[in-house]
Amino acid sequence: MNAIFLFEFKRLVKRWTAYLIALILVLIGIFCGNQFNLTVGEGIFLNSPYTIGFMTGMLSLVVIFFAIIYATQILFKDWDSKFDILIFSYPLSKRTYLQGKFLIFFLQTFLSFTFLMIGFVIGQNLRTGSEIQHYFNFWHYFYPLLIFGGINCFVVCSFLFFISFSTKKKLLVVIGGLFLYVLYMIILVFSNSPFMAGSLPQSLETQQLSALIDPFGMSSYFFEARILSAQQKNEIIVPFSGYLLINRIIFLIISILLLLLTYRLFSFSTFSQNKSKNKKKNQITSVSFTHNLEQFTTTKSVFGISAGIKSVLSFAKIDLIYLFKSITIVAVSILLLFFVGMEMYAEIEKGIRLPQKYASSGLMSTTISENFHLFGMLIVIYFINDLYWRSHSSGFSLIEKSTYFYKSKLSGHFISITILLFFLTAILILEGLAFQLVYNYFHIEWNAYLGTILFNTFPLILFSAFMLLINDNIKNRFVALGISVLAGFTFAGPVSKKIISYPLLRIFSDYKGVYSDFSGYGIYASAFAERLVFGFGLILFLWLINVWIKTKKWDIKQIIFTIIILSIGIFTGNLFMKGYIPQNEDEKIAQSVQYEKKFKHYENLAQPTITDVITEIQLYPSENSYKINGNL
Repeated sequence: MNAIFLFEFKRLVKRWTAYLIALILVLIGIFCGNQFNLTVGEGIFLNSPYTIGFMTGMLSLVVIFFAIIYATQILFKDWDSKFDILIFSYPLSKRTYLQGKFLIFFLQTFLSFTFLMIGFVIGQNLRTGSEIQHYFNFWHYFYPLLIFGGINCFVVCSFLFFISFSTKKKLLVVIGGLFLYVLYMIILVFSNSPFMAGSLPQSLETQQLSALIDPFGMSSYFFEARILSAQQKNEIIVPFSGYLLINRIIFLIISILLLLLTYRLFSFSTFSQNKSKNKKKNQITSVSFTHNLEQFTTTKSVFGISAGIKSVLSFAKIDLIYLFKSITIVAVSILLLFFVGMEMYAEIEKGIRLPQKYASSGLMSTTISENFHLFGMLIVIYFINDLYWRSHSSGFSLIEKSTYFYKSKLSGHFISITILLFFLTAILILEGLAFQLVYNYFHIEWNAYLGTILFNTFPLILFSAFMLLINDNIKNRFVALGISVLAGFTFAGPVSKKIISYPLLRIFSDYKGVYSDFSGYGIYASAFAERLVFGFGLILFLWLINVWIKTKKWDIKQIIFTIIILSIGIFTGNLFMKGYIPQNEDEKIAQSVQYEKKFKHYENLAQPTITDVITEIQLYPSENSYKINGNL
């Protein structure tokens, strides 16, 4: 057995965090299987063999993100710890080393996806209803796990493994994973996927080409299933033949070639890489020393408010230099623009079934609001974890903690992530303006675009402050990352409406309402702002508690400021909840029953009907309002 693989595997099974991640993936899978209602055709059950294969293929996209995270941990561990300079001295062959690294990398990625699918199976079989078939077939789940989960894991891991050992740069690994995702989304448009139901029908030749070059095999799956009837899709699996078989064989061969090329390029020796650097180090430089006759002076330390503000800005400046000099921001920006741009194009064109829409500011801003919040939440979770733990990873945190203004670091992180969110919002608005110019719609309504800041950027800023508190109170980076992801989907994601029933407490949620050319966002904008003010006061109160826990001291000025903001937040929260009536399903059913009992005997009597209606509508464009008077 491979020694590297055994060492890494024993190390993995001894870590309790591995079991926690497995449990979280199973719970996420249960939610997906129990809540996802993606229909693939009329008369096709949600747990039919065809739908299960389709959902497994779509879920296999998360393999990219699993593989990126594991690659940065497993494949770069030796270089991060500087252990790579000692590897050549051990009795390990190049084949043994690379084989062990790839096996543990592939196994961890595949097991993560397997745990997700186990939860999906459990969640789907807990469902009841007319859209569910009342029997369970193990092969219907295991077959797509092999042809999509197993092979896609092998393809992605091989590609990222090649990038890791040929370039030894983490950023290129992240970009490579995002490239696979973007490539898949482009190919999906030309595959007649049910996921892209609004796209134009493609020719047979185009579908065949996309079936061959799709790295995840979904296009070939749709192509082979096109001849099956609804009854066949409910009863039999899509056969592993034709273009589906050819596609899987092609990418298995490509993956093996990438592994062979990695083996060919890899070398334990670092001499050739550092040869030029060593030459420069060996050069003798002349150094002259001069005697300084001036007396040494001591500087006076300043610990006032101005010095504290400067320290916060200094920490923020360091973070921003690190962020905007990295390729990660470029990769994330390109992926975000591509993702939202596709949605903008789809909203304008609307396919062949619906007429084209005007590229108005309202349509563009609404599209941004519908797609940016969830993506922005994931960006916030990743970058806050990266910024906060960067000094810990390099060991510099020991020096930082010895300084007086170390407590200002958290505020510096908050400012830097706030600037990042405004930057991402700005490029999305510029993309919306570009679509308006391309489609010759030059009437720009800035209030519509300001709504994207109100409904997306500000909630994400509050969420980033909450994420900083989580990272500041957890001692392990990856545990903090896992809890941040769980908190994100619980308090800020689509699940928050089901978990938090009281609307005032959903301070991290967004608003996906439509912008009206006549009344704008209406009363929703002011109501949303009232909830944001309440959320700001609540987060500020949590930050004050966190400062007290860390320092065991109270700052009177901070307490007074927090009380003022929290009081304003409570006042605006009351305004937000004014007129709110909680829904009670049992009470509604009881009222319906009482209504039927009371008025049942009038069922067969002649009912009055409206014969004439006279309405008078008064429009007030300057006030964005109208008044309607009606007479029957």
